[in-house]
Amino acid sequence: MEQIKTKKHTKFTLELIFSEADKMATHILDSISENRNKSFLLFAFITSILSFSFLKITEHNYSYSVLLAGSIISLWFLRKNLFPQTISFTGALPENMFNSYFDSFKKEKLEKEYLATQIESYNSAMNNNRVQMSKMVSRFKISAIITLVSFFLFGFVFLFGLIESVPT
Repeated sequence: MEQIKTKKHTKFTLELIFSEADKMATHILDSISENRNKSFLLFAFITSILSFSFLKITEHNYSYSVLLAGSIISLWFLRKNLFPQTISFTGALPENMFNSYFDSFKKEKLEKEYLATQIESYNSAMNNNRVQMSKMVSRFKISAIITLVSFFLFGFVFLFGLIESVPT
């Protein structure tokens, strides 16, 4: 985002832009939190499949290895959703607000410059969070699809085993 030219805006318009940016930032952070919560539920489901499959394999029932492999691959894709490391929070850093750049401004011009700095900070955080959100959604979808595919493959393997065990 290029620097906001405060001379072209009134304090009211900058406050309106800031208010809208705040709403959008809150929405994006809520979406990230919701995706993370869904990822934890999927994680719990996949780990239960993983442990059940592992127990069945220890009983020499190797048809469950399909579920075990699918669970491991799903967890591999899902791991970054559980603890995202690059989430940006809204607001401007104090070091940006106490910058010597602001020393030359007085009263309303100073307030407008502060608002512009906060808007730019929000914009940067929202762009980063949108990218992270799209990556999280993609990883969640891939993990869920892999889990479903491993269930279908297991179903085919299990069905094939049943057909072979039926006396002719």
